[in-house]
Order: sequence, then structure tokens, then C-alpha cells
Amino acid sequence: MCAAHKRSALAGIALAVAVLAGCAPDPAPEAAPQAAPSPSAADPAAAVAWMNGFCGVVKDFIDGNNKMPSASGETVEAIKKSTSDQLGHYAAILTKTVDGLGALPAAPVPAGDAAKQEFLAKYTSARDKTVKAKEGLDEAGKNDTAAQGRAVDGLIAAQKDTHGALDPVAAVLGAPELKTAAATAERCRP
Repeated sequence: MCAAHKRSALAGIALAVAVLAGCAPDPAPEAAPQAAPSPSAADPAAAVAWMNGFCGVVKDFIDGNNKMPSASGETVEAIKKSTSDQLGHYAAILTKTVDGLGALPAAPVPAGDAAKQEFLAKYTSARDKTVKAKEGLDEAGKNDTAAQGRAVDGLIAAQKDTHGALDPVAAVLGAPELKTAAATAERCRP
């Protein structure tokens, strides 16, 4: 075959390949990667379970707080013992609350974890103030009325910390999944 024919044959083959490639069906489209669930798309059952735990920890604190012994006593020494008992009770329920919040699993949405951390900070601060107030009172002399005053101030400061963490549902109102879950979570009911 002469060189001119070889070139024209090659050109014809190249043209045929180009035409056939243009007429070939499009390759099957690649499956679009599945989008990861959005951070706010929570499994409803997981959200209810988490809210039940979150509300339950706070509800247990409130129940324990309602059982705090009353202050009583006729003498400074008796009042000191009564106040120490109150502080001990409060420290115990605060410790239980801090432990309960710490044991909660990760929330199904970020707003839950933010609320948990906020409550954990408040209850931890209250517990630390209560323990410090009790230690100061217990180490003071039996007729040290100034220590009694400091202990009461410590208890009041601790209670102020907890007052900002008594409504777990209000803390998650910005997360529709948790707000909806709270409506059906048994421990979130009053």
C-alpha cells in the first residue's frame, strides 16, 4: 500500500473513531455521594432518650433539693451543726447531679451538648462553693458566728448558680429536635 493510502486509511479510521465516540451513549452517571446527615437531623428516638436523661438528672436534683433538712437549733453550736447538715445534703445532691450530667452520652444535636456543658458548669460551681462553705464551717470553732455567716453566704451563692439551671427544656428551645423530644420524654414533664 502506498504512503498516501496509508495516511488516508489512518485518517478515515481516526474520523470513524471520533464519530463513534461522539455517538456513544453517555456513561452511566456516577452515584451522587450521599450527604451526611445535617448536624440538626437527629434520630427522634435518640433525641427523646437523651432529653429523658438530661431532664431526669435535673429533676432528681430538684427532688433532692426539696428534701433539704431545715435549719434549726437553740444554740450557736446546734445551728452550726444544722447548717453543716444542710451543706452536706446540698453537696451530696450537687455531686450526684454533676456525675449524672457527666455520664450523659453525647447529645444528638450540638445544642444539647451546649446545654449540658452550661448546666454542668453551673452545678459544678455550686458544688464547689458548697463543699468550701461546709469545710470552712466544720473547721471553725463551735461558737464562731462569723464562720456561720460565711457558710450561709456560700450556700446562697451556690443556690444562685443552680437557679440558672433548673429548666432543661428552656435550655434547648433553639433545637427543634430536642424541643419536640422534650414534649414526649417522660422525665421532662412537670
